[in-house]
Amino acid sequence: MNILYIAATIITIIGLKFLSPFLIYLILSIFLTILIYPLVAFFEKRGMPIFVGYIFSALLVVFIFGAMFMVINSSLKEFLQNASFYQDKFSTIVRQINGYLENFDMKIDSSMLNAVNVVPLIKTFLAKAGNLIKGFLIVFIGVSFMIFESKNFGKKISLIAENKDTLTLFFKNIQKYFVIKTFTSALTGLLVALMLLYFKVPYAWLLGIMAFIFNFIPVVGSIVAAIPGILISFVIYDLNVAVYVTIGYIIINNVVSNIIEPKLMGDGLDLSPAVVFFSLLLWGWVFGIVGTFLAVPLTMTLKLALISYKRTKWIGMLLSK
Repeated sequence: MNILYIAATIITIIGLKFLSPFLIYLILSIFLTILIYPLVAFFEKRGMPIFVGYIFSALLVVFIFGAMFMVINSSLKEFLQNASFYQDKFSTIVRQINGYLENFDMKIDSSMLNAVNVVPLIKTFLAKAGNLIKGFLIVFIGVSFMIFESKNFGKKISLIAENKDTLTLFFKNIQKYFVIKTFTSALTGLLVALMLLYFKVPYAWLLGIMAFIFNFIPVVGSIVAAIPGILISFVIYDLNVAVYVTIGYIIINNVVSNIIEPKLMGDGLDLSPAVVFFSLLLWGWVFGIVGTFLAVPLTMTLKLALISYKRTKWIGMLLSK
């Protein structure tokens, strides 16, 4: 029987990988619906028809994402215009470091310059911006249908669930996670942008948006988001400013992620840190970069689904803290 469970799990994972181009849109639509629905319900409780409440909510989301996209687009184009300047300064710094390291018979490989060359990546991103907008529209249409079908869909799910309390807990925990994570990520991005503005580091708002977005990736997201800001401060100014910026990133990420977020989240997450790390690898492999952003809610969904049934409850308990 255990062999059958293992075989079924492997086949399911491979199937998810195969269907990932379609499932990504479905999963994003579901989770964005869970995030937006409380806002729609807020307007509905105040006497607005659900359609009007959704229009207000949709306009707010479009405005936020549109503003972020405009900042990212304009900042990246400006960076490309100054890319040769940054590359020359970075090359000069590497040569200076090599001059120092030669005293110890050490040297930085010149291929490192190509490794940190982000210009091709930025050009690729800008070239595919149209595809990103198209994907966003597909997800938004999916969210629209799900919002209007939400009540009927909830009834259908409750009919097939063995434990309706677990289903209610699932929606509450996922909703709570997204609301709190969005708030703490936005707070992180704002504090990072203000910190970089204080040190007069270029592209502060772009780097703040990066901190907001990457904060959704558990374990490594905040570290990855800090690297560009530290490198730019080092290239534009000197090591001292880079150290101050590094300290700023560390303080912000620790205060928000280790103090504010746990207090707001409480016991709602209830996932082992090891499970979170390996889920990042698993969902990242299955769904690509989207999987890394949704690793925690996907694992929470899996855990609550396993707990809902007697035969698989022990597996769900293993995923808990």
